[in-house]
Amino acid sequence: MTSSLILLYVLIAIGGACTVGTQNLVNPYISEFYPREISTTGVGVTVGVGRIGAFLAPTIIGLVLATSIAPQNAFMVFAIPSVIGGIAFLLVQEKYGSFDRLKADNASAGQANNEAV
Repeated sequence: MTSSLILLYVLIAIGGACTVGTQNLVNPYISEFYPREISTTGVGVTVGVGRIGAFLAPTIIGLVLATSIAPQNAFMVFAIPSVIGGIAFLLVQEKYGSFDRLKADNASAGQANNEAV
């Protein structure tokens, strides 16, 4: 893979920044995915599942590194599920986006105003 230690550190930093950024983007997206009545429950469950991953990841990476696999290959063990998760995230279709509701509400309000005049 990479033989440069500095390049490896840069890639780890970029991966960490992208992970934090993704988590910050996922929460508002999830709140828009569920209907308004249960959106807080959906966000809570999702954050809870994410915490399970945050708990298990260091344990799993420790076990992988204990098997005397090269560190570069150990990081690949985590890169593959990250890519799969990114693809899955792109395939999720929005169901209850508030912007769509606002657009529909504005259209119906405009139509009601036209009928009143």
